[in-house]
Amino acid sequence: MIKDLQLGNEMEQTCLVRLQKVGTSSNGKAYAKGLLEDNSGCMPFICFETGPINRLRVMSGPSPYVIGGKVEANKYSNTMTLQVIVQKAVPAGEHDDISNLLPQGDVDPAQLETEFRTLIGRVQDEGLQKLLKTIFTGPLYERFIRNPAGMRLHHAYVGGLLHHTVSMAKLAVAMARTIEHVDLDLVITGSLLHDLGKIREISAGLGFPYTTEGRLMGHIAMGALMVNRAAARVPELSRDKLDQLLHIILSHHGDKEKGSPVLCATKEAFIVHYADELDSIMNQFREKEGSDPWEFDKMLQRFLYKV
Repeated sequence: MIKDLQLGNEMEQTCLVRLQKVGTSSNGKAYAKGLLEDNSGCMPFICFETGPINRLRVMSGPSPYVIGGKVEANKYSNTMTLQVIVQKAVPAGEHDDISNLLPQGDVDPAQLETEFRTLIGRVQDEGLQKLLKTIFTGPLYERFIRNPAGMRLHHAYVGGLLHHTVSMAKLAVAMARTIEHVDLDLVITGSLLHDLGKIREISAGLGFPYTTEGRLMGHIAMGALMVNRAAARVPELSRDKLDQLLHIILSHHGDKEKGSPVLCATKEAFIVHYADELDSIMNQFREKEGSDPWEFDKMLQRFLYKV
């Protein structure tokens, strides 16, 4: 497992390879670099071998390879992080075990589904509850409970989207109870639907790659369109409630610079936005890669104290 690799180790195992660059060094020698992943963690790699480089350069996306090499310190890194010097890279075949390449979160899927259904049941507004039940059924629901919430930065594991949705909805409910004159039904519904578009933006397959439509449109726009289409089948849902719900979805990133086409303008939108942001941040503390309590977090671009 990648998390168990130490300085000086020889390794050979099936890894998910994310190729970042194929180039030429200052001495004219070709190289390839990127990341090796399994469901225990990830580690940078660099390769100077012609055969493996030629095999890696034809990758069309994150792909499973049998990787062989040696773990060394990256002398060009300020923190002397470890990297794998790759000497072997062969595409995984049908007999190679790739079951360790889909990250699994430390969660109980059945418990999360129970909590998710309980949250839907707490919505008192007939139109909003019917909308939720209309959307979360059949193949769409099955995709929702398996999808990650991100490709790498937060809740990037099977069921991560469900985990994130339930966790942030509970945070949002707690905030709504503390703040006066808040529409709790809108807060719950907005929380459960805010990342719906991610089931079309991010694939649940190996590497959790972004889809073409995901790159073209993004999950915020796609989620709003999905909810608006579903609402056409729910006559009990008022236009005012739908508009406020769509506002929550469209504004949940908080800033236009972060992808939201509109800024939060209602109490309910602010609550969902901050619950979403807080849960994403807290998820960074769930994983600890080494013995040092201080770890640099790429999503937050700072060191976090993980004890």
